[in-house]
Amino acid sequence: EAINNVLNSGDVPNLYVTEDFETISTACRALCQQLGMQPTKANLFTAYLSRVKKNVHVVLAFSPVGDSFRNRLRMFPSLVNCCTIDWFHEWPAEALYSVAKQQLTMGGVELPNFEGSLRLFQLMHLSVEKASHKFLEVNKRNVYVTPTSYLELLGSFVNILAMKRKQVGTQQMRYKIGLEKIGDAEHQVSGLQQMLVEKKPALEKTQTEVTAMMEVIKVDKAKAEEVSKAVGKEEAEAQAKAASTQVIKDDAQRDLDQALPALEVAVQCLKKLKADHIREVKQLANPPAGVRLACEGVCIMFGLKPVKKVDPNTPGKKIDDYWETSQKEVLADPKKLLDKLFEFDKDN
Repeated sequence: EAINNVLNSGDVPNLYVTEDFETISTACRALCQQLGMQPTKANLFTAYLSRVKKNVHVVLAFSPVGDSFRNRLRMFPSLVNCCTIDWFHEWPAEALYSVAKQQLTMGGVELPNFEGSLRLFQLMHLSVEKASHKFLEVNKRNVYVTPTSYLELLGSFVNILAMKRKQVGTQQMRYKIGLEKIGDAEHQVSGLQQMLVEKKPALEKTQTEVTAMMEVIKVDKAKAEEVSKAVGKEEAEAQAKAASTQVIKDDAQRDLDQALPALEVAVQCLKKLKADHIREVKQLANPPAGVRLACEGVCIMFGLKPVKKVDPNTPGKKIDDYWETSQKEVLADPKKLLDKLFEFDKDN
């Protein structure tokens, strides 16, 4: 609609603001006076529009394909009334060739048969134009083949060619890298094979040594099993002895627990014992059983041997008599006896 107004009157409604009108009035005042009109606001704008119509040139290009061109001519009559229509017909063969050469050269396209490709594009477009004329004669329907179609053909060719060349280049690079890797792998495999050949005697020797070692290990394993059985047997015996020893220990501990209070009582009594008491005991010809038992214990503590005498209760049998030994060795020196008793290592 704006283009229709420009073609018809040179003006577009509501296009200018107040500042624009002031600028237009200043610029067109002299022109309005030359035209012999009063410099009113309306006359100044009319002079401005006359200058616009004189200097503004509008070039429009429409494609006749479809109903859009027909509808625009019907809705905007200025496209016909205020324009000079120049119908562009089919490009000649020389133009098709020239345009194709220019487009491909600008696109940097390099082809093995560049000249043949230009002729191919030319022939393709001309053959399509010829087919469209034949279609119009037979079906009474117009199929427009415009220069834009030819330019789109060239552009599509350039884009597809670039895309395919990029794909081929990528595949070529991958193929090259793959070949290099295969070559490297082949070289490495060859080196490994050579290394295997060189180390084969050492491997065979090692295998022989391993076989011999396995036999030795087998024999040692059998011996180890025998030793393990013997150790197991000894361990069982040791555990049995340990069990019996523990029983003895427990029994001894019980006896010790019972003897400790008596030992403590004996120590307290020893502290109260005096040399006179010992001299009094020594003078006894037939001491009581308790005195005899105490003297016997002292003899045993100091490792003194008893005297063998005939048992008065059982003729022909001898008994150990510690009383005579006590009189001769234990009770002989009371002070010495007390010192030995106090110094005796009762813990060991």
